[in-house]
Amino acid sequence: MVDTAVVVCPAGGLPEANLLETVRVAGLSLLTRVLLTARHAGIARFIVVASGNQQTSLRAALGREGRFHEPVEWQEPATDPRLPSGRCLVLLPSVVLTANALRMWLGQAPQADGIISSQGAGGGPVLVPADALGACVEAAGKGIEGLAAFLRRTANEGRLTWHPWDGLPPLSVRSAADAPAVERAMLKALRTPEDGPIVDRYVNRTVSGPLTRLLVRSPITPNQLTVVSLLTGLLAAWVLGHEGWWLSLLGLALFQSSVILDHSDGEVARLTFQFSPLGKWLDNWSDHVVDLTIIACLARRVSASMGLARVVGLGLAAAAGVTGSFLVVFFWTLRGGTEGAGASSRRAADTLISMANRDGFCLALWATVLIGRPAWFLWTLALGSNLYWLAWLVLCGLPSRAKAGEVGPGITGA
Repeated sequence: MVDTAVVVCPAGGLPEANLLETVRVAGLSLLTRVLLTARHAGIARFIVVASGNQQTSLRAALGREGRFHEPVEWQEPATDPRLPSGRCLVLLPSVVLTANALRMWLGQAPQADGIISSQGAGGGPVLVPADALGACVEAAGKGIEGLAAFLRRTANEGRLTWHPWDGLPPLSVRSAADAPAVERAMLKALRTPEDGPIVDRYVNRTVSGPLTRLLVRSPITPNQLTVVSLLTGLLAAWVLGHEGWWLSLLGLALFQSSVILDHSDGEVARLTFQFSPLGKWLDNWSDHVVDLTIIACLARRVSASMGLARVVGLGLAAAAGVTGSFLVVFFWTLRGGTEGAGASSRRAADTLISMANRDGFCLALWATVLIGRPAWFLWTLALGSNLYWLAWLVLCGLPSRAKAGEVGPGITGA
């Protein structure tokens, strides 16, 4: 397994060198981003190759950002990187990668003797054996074009193996003007099959993307965003509990704002590497608290017309259905999703997970409240959500036991 990354900063005379201190992509400098990406991809040792003047300014900038705390070995370009043996990963700070894609690429890379790179990624990443590292670092010091020329030359010599890349492809930042497009591409890559096809796609993600690009430049943390989303959702529920068309419209707008903020907290967490198990739990449970509060407030709103006993039963049935649906999805994803399940269980779970978004909840809430029939929303949840979690248990069963500290990939959040 590769555990060493050599990050080669472009020589001081190149335009790319100026980007290291002047350009930030999604709130992080290029050097901080490449180091955090490598760390989250499983790299444990970090070597940064930069000239003396660059080292002074880059060390200071890295310290000011305070995001990367692992020890870094700084070396001059003319010095052969001190690599004990085996292969290492060579990266350019001006090529933006995602940690998941890099981890997958490293894990699947063939154990070849020569140089390995990704097809079409002229700026890397590159896996290099010790005997070719010096030449690769020298070429990478000339920037993206220099490393691309090195890869073409080694390919012609038969020393290069191309290994396919899955996920968001490497994105080059050659000037400050490239940063917005790179950020938009990264945000688009964060969308998942679990996103709803209507509200999530055309409303929530459409609004959360520009909002997230502003938030990553602020000191606001993902967990703070989750709290703001929770408070906005609770306020929405309280407003929705009152009669009146304008109050209903305000409550719906506040609820949708809460959902958009809920998307942004996860986007900020992933783009800035501030995700954590605590953030995932906080994000998911705060959503559920908002849903239950909306049920309670709407039940109170319709109690006068339905009668207390009837509305209490209906509200409890809706709350039980929403809670049951939340728990089966939450614990299946928390414990690794469909990994280890049989083929039929995997297909059933994948189908049900694709339905486990808030599109249905949002559309039903908007439609029933706007036409003045909030009781219909409670009936929809009481019937539909209970059928959902019962179908899940019948088709998929209970999730397997997780390893300590394991968090499945299907949970979104900070």
